[in-house]
Amino acid sequence: MKSALTVLPLLAILVMGFTGIAFAENYEIKIPSGASDENFPYFWSQQNTGITTGEITVFPGDSVTWSNADTAFHTVTSVSASSIEVGDFEEDGLFDSGFFSPGKSFTQEFNELGDFYYYCTIHPWMNGVVHVINNPGSVKSIDRVASGFSEDGLGFEVKYFLDVYLADAVHVDPDEKAITFTISGNTNNEQIVLTLPNDLIENPTSVWVDGKMTEFQSDSSLSDGDVIQLIIPLESNSREIKIMGSYVIPEFGGLSFLILTISIITIVIFSKRTSLIALK
Repeated sequence: MKSALTVLPLLAILVMGFTGIAFAENYEIKIPSGASDENFPYFWSQQNTGITTGEITVFPGDSVTWSNADTAFHTVTSVSASSIEVGDFEEDGLFDSGFFSPGKSFTQEFNELGDFYYYCTIHPWMNGVVHVINNPGSVKSIDRVASGFSEDGLGFEVKYFLDVYLADAVHVDPDEKAITFTISGNTNNEQIVLTLPNDLIENPTSVWVDGKMTEFQSDSSLSDGDVIQLIIPLESNSREIKIMGSYVIPEFGGLSFLILTISIITIVIFSKRTSLIALK
């Protein structure tokens, strides 16, 4: 990032599917050619997502590799959160790559929870942060969501990562364009990851946790765009998650609406014929 990062509440950047999170992972952030120029458009490029902020979220035991694809020397050096907030870059000694040349890389494993800020000592406009959060646990799912509204009566499957269960009963309100989930108990996780079918809700625009609007992250690149993944921050005692979008599955789908229209037309025609017969 060109300017120093400010200390923000943790918003996990988790762009992955539902497989492979039980084991330690390695993530690569490339330092692109030109990053040594302060006016370059971006200074980092995460290999699996293309994110260029230098901000990444991992789990304990995961590692991050910074690869130097630039033509200049760079460092990846940890600094305190308080110093990066004001741009002083006070090194805290947690990790330091030293100078590494073009074509070389530096790998750091993260085993403790927290936010680990870093910068390049040669080019201080290059800075980022590694968020280390609790593994959200195994994937869980709720079946037959909105089954009462779908044409086939089967509804939709909603998958999620959380260390406790969501209630099977999900409130769907097409008029309010909202879906509400209930958390069954206290959680040790700092967020929930929800995967919602686009046919269930389209373009989630706001999220409310226990009646309070909450910032969230989204990713629509999974499963060929058939689903959208939301990362929603939680408190340990959070209970209700309300998601509002531009569209929620209507009470009448396309086929149902056609049948309803034909039924109404038939009733109108029958009523007119009955009226004519009565007049005779």
